[in-house]
Amino acid sequence: MVELKLQTDLKQTLELLLSPRLLQMLNILHLPYCDLVEQIDKEAEENVMLEVEKNDRLIEFLNYLTSDRKIRKETDFSEMPGLENVRREEKSLTKHLLDQLELEELAPDHNEIAKDIIGGINEQGYLLDYPRLREEIMKKHDVSRPTVDKILKIVQGFEPEGIGARDLKECLLIQIKAYDFENEELENLLAKAVKGHLEDIEQQNFKKMADALGIPESGAKEVANYIKNNLTPYPGANFGGATRQVIPSFAVEKGDKGYTVVSLETRYGPTLNISKQYLKMMEDPKTDEKTKEFLREKFKKAKELIEDFSKRSETLEKIVRRIIGSQEDFLVKGKTWLRPLTQKSLADEFGLHPSTISRAVAEKYVQTPQGLFPLKFLCPRGPKGLTAARLKAMLAETIDREDKNNPLTDEQLTSILNERGAAIDRRTVAYYRKELKIKTAMERNA
Repeated sequence: MVELKLQTDLKQTLELLLSPRLLQMLNILHLPYCDLVEQIDKEAEENVMLEVEKNDRLIEFLNYLTSDRKIRKETDFSEMPGLENVRREEKSLTKHLLDQLELEELAPDHNEIAKDIIGGINEQGYLLDYPRLREEIMKKHDVSRPTVDKILKIVQGFEPEGIGARDLKECLLIQIKAYDFENEELENLLAKAVKGHLEDIEQQNFKKMADALGIPESGAKEVANYIKNNLTPYPGANFGGATRQVIPSFAVEKGDKGYTVVSLETRYGPTLNISKQYLKMMEDPKTDEKTKEFLREKFKKAKELIEDFSKRSETLEKIVRRIIGSQEDFLVKGKTWLRPLTQKSLADEFGLHPSTISRAVAEKYVQTPQGLFPLKFLCPRGPKGLTAARLKAMLAETIDREDKNNPLTDEQLTSILNERGAAIDRRTVAYYRKELKIKTAMERNA
């Protein structure tokens, strides 16, 4: 009886979390802006019920503004909110990964190792001869095997998800982990399916797969459909061995009353509607039943896409406004002053599933006064803590503001930094102070 209940619970969980409707919504949420525009154009071509009332203008404007310096200089940006500081950026897969590496702020030697690992990733996103590359890196940098493996894991956390994998199974497992199901049983089930049943999935041997995994055959089909429709075997394929245009979904601009967040997707992106002509035909009593059935099916798909498109805009805007609202130090002083809000904390705050936040921030960009940043940098999956650069900046600022007639000791500095949320001890404070070439309290008072 207990086993039957577990089977029923698991089946219901599979149907809920892997339902085609939910996965379609998450897929729309996940798409980078350029891919979203392509998806909408494709859907509009195939669905007579879907009308693109207003086509994309964001890519068009950015191409126009970057075609000639004179055009940008003479443009009246008061009529084009959010575009004044946006620049066209094209990135190869390697450049895309190196940009993310820069945001990690690793120790210099570890940074060089990560660069060597990125250099070994092919156009499809794989590290095909990692054992040889690892040996070369170990000799070149005089480091241990675990050190190289640890840095590989950091690179494998970059976008696009699945990057830096050594084979197909690892590539898919990285993507499953990144989904953040917040359901250990389901995550383990998907991992087992990838590790031992890719051939069964390919050959549709669902009965064999279900028996081996101890789940209903319908559950095996759900798992197989998720893997086939939502994971990519080639994470680097979007770059196609060339460069890809990076389009920010949001822009943050400084105004008289503080910082303003502009949703570029909402302001300049496509607008979707149901076709009035075909809706009238569907409701017309003179229309034959076969045509009506066809139109009803197309109406349902168009309505779902419009709902998903609207949900994407609403969710993204909510996340970005919350992030930017707590980042004034970052916007004014730069990335070392960033205090990332974790995806988990935002999921809890908004009452959303962590996978929804994870999909929303994946491969999206925001243009800030400090430059163009991936949303994932501002909203990481887990707490990253304060970087060494940030701690040094906080230390330097605290000393700069001290009473010059009564300089702060290392112990006092440690206490102040702890109160500001920096988990740092006195010994590290002294070490960073020396690195910053700042004298002791006694010497500063001399």
